Amino acid sequence: MPIEPVSASPSPSVTPGACSACGEPTTGEDARCTSCGHRAAGVDHAEEVLAAPGAVEGPVVLGAGVTDRGHKRRRNEDAFALERVTTAAGAAAVVAVVCDGVASVPGGATASRTGCDVAVAAGQEALAAGQDLDDAAATMAEAARRAVSALAPGAGAAPACTYVAAVLDGERAVVTWVGDSRAYWLSPATPEDSAALTEDDSWAAEMVAAGIVGEDDALSDPRAHVITRWLAADAPDVLARHRSWELDGSGTLLLCSDGVWNHLPDPAVLAAALDADATPADADAVHAGAKALVDAALDEGGHDNATAILLAVTPAPGGGGG
Repeated sequence: MPIEPVSASPSPSVTPGACSACGEPTTGEDARCTSCGHRAAGVDHAEEVLAAPGAVEGPVVLGAGVTDRGHKRRRNEDAFALERVTTAAGAAAVVAVVCDGVASVPGGATASRTGCDVAVAAGQEALAAGQDLDDAAATMAEAARRAVSALAPGAGAAPACTYVAAVLDGERAVVTWVGDSRAYWLSPATPEDSAALTEDDSWAAEMVAAGIVGEDDALSDPRAHVITRWLAADAPDVLARHRSWELDGSGTLLLCSDGVWNHLPDPAVLAAALDADATPADADAVHAGAKALVDAALDEGGHDNATAILLAVTPAPGGGGG
């Protein structure tokens, strides 16, 4: 059983059920405080749809995120965040993050919530200040690393989490990651064209990459899902890995925790869980897709916390850009 995270009990100065940031007693359906917008660590379930952009030229990015505690865990130590950003050049971009708290040390929920919030804020500031997508992604990862590291107590195990993030503007996308939270490119209409974009920082992945054992043997080993890199004060090399590419058409980017991909690891299976006939330019369809992926993981057993962000890249209304 995981040790209780440091956020498990409210501060004596905060009314139970109140926002831990401002103390107000109410939260909205997306688990954000209706007064200050803060989302607490460890919420059992939350859903969020990215606000639609104003009038823009070129491709549009729509997004939604869903997280759920699952059927087996006592607490949800996953977190997510996504925001729309206006760059220094006036272009529209999106930043999004999923973090998964490490349950073997205290404070996993706080680590994941902190990593998400700090990374998104850093990405917004970096893009507004003129950094390109690649530099902004690196800034986000470093800000998250520093913030999670700062959570460590003077002695004892340090709060820790995995990290996967995306920065995209409809024409280019950048993904960065540390640990075993993943990014996928999904093609619901042609699931066989879907692909994993990240490589796990895990014992199994490293053994297979080194040619020491085969994939089947590695995945059946009790050490298979032991992560080898993470965000924490006591983490080893934590320079986030990086992948960037040009977006040349409509598609869907998925960021998810291992509570989703452990049940549905095949990219084609993930894509098939989405409605191939849904209109990707519809924010409600993107939200339904994120929910469908989390629900599919729960239907398969829901052994872990499950979190998914979907970011759909679609042509602008009227056919602008591409």
